[in-house]
Amino acid sequence: MKILVLSCSTGEGHNAAAHALLEAAELRGDRADLRDPVSFGGERARRAVAGAYNGMIRRAPVLFGAIYGIGDLYDRTSLTSPVYLANALYAERLAREIVREGYDAVISTHLYGAEAMTAVRRREGIGIPSFCVLTDYTFIPFFTEPEADALFLPHADLIPEGVLKGVDGKKLVPTGIPVSPRFPSPVSREEARETLGIDPGTRVYLCMSGGVGCGNMSRLCACLAEAEEERGWRIFVLTGRNAGMREAVESRFAGDERIKTVPFTREVPLWMRAADVMISKAGGLSSTEAAVAGIPLVHLMTIPGCETKNAAFFEERGMSRRTRSESEAAEAAVSLAHDPAASEAMREAQRQNTHADAAKRVLDYAAEHL
Repeated sequence: MKILVLSCSTGEGHNAAAHALLEAAELRGDRADLRDPVSFGGERARRAVAGAYNGMIRRAPVLFGAIYGIGDLYDRTSLTSPVYLANALYAERLAREIVREGYDAVISTHLYGAEAMTAVRRREGIGIPSFCVLTDYTFIPFFTEPEADALFLPHADLIPEGVLKGVDGKKLVPTGIPVSPRFPSPVSREEARETLGIDPGTRVYLCMSGGVGCGNMSRLCACLAEAEEERGWRIFVLTGRNAGMREAVESRFAGDERIKTVPFTREVPLWMRAADVMISKAGGLSSTEAAVAGIPLVHLMTIPGCETKNAAFFEERGMSRRTRSESEAAEAAVSLAHDPAASEAMREAQRQNTHADAAKRVLDYAAEHL
């Protein structure tokens, strides 16, 4: 197959799922190209969309939650959404690209791509197969609007929600969320720690703030240090691209070798393998990566809307512990680190509810239904 994958840089999760599909395509011997659909409307538009979203997540998550709620209300009407209308503006340019490159199918890991492809098929008369990947454990607003040949779900338990919202149940395919094959890596914890220079006997807490960096990591580290009464622990904070957060943590804990920051890195799978417990916001993709990697997970700093639903989905199935404050998260993480039986029970729940080969499952389905 020759596949066009559409993703958008509103957070890192959509792009991570897209790159997982590219890796799986290469292993299958297929060709896959990645494009940001908004870029067909111009580079300025692409930067504006990404900047507005990421800025809101960092500085005004409550506002994002309010907008999310409005989207939920809009879903209950039969009106064409402004999201569709905005992405339909560049449908002609996207259609020309599809024809020129001779793609066999399009897979969207972001709502914008799915909406644009709906316009391509409606307005431009191009009947190319179009598929969508849902990267949260709930139907986000407007995601029932795109006309696609299949909607790939994180879990079979989301099928009733999709049907209730009006999606044809035959198009709902529970493949799991695509993650890089590096996450279910055979690398052992000891090997990961040796590579990262971490003592094998240390209890390691991994704190992640998401690709754009959000939440009060300094306070979380202080709570962890207070909750962990025994010696022999370390905290590693993956601050993403948030330089301000990194500076705040380093300034507060200057001279304390037990607490270290890690700026944006491509070695997240290795850090997960090395850790005893991970504390993270409840992004659909990052949570799935943690579950596939088999790391006990504590959810904190959830963005109102889809991430609160992600955290609830994981907690209900024993895949994580959901907390609402830094002190509560610290206590939950320390409890898991000192309780091997509870940690293993969580890993088993994660194994039962995720598909490490989700990217391959998506591509296999696409190939069978061209």
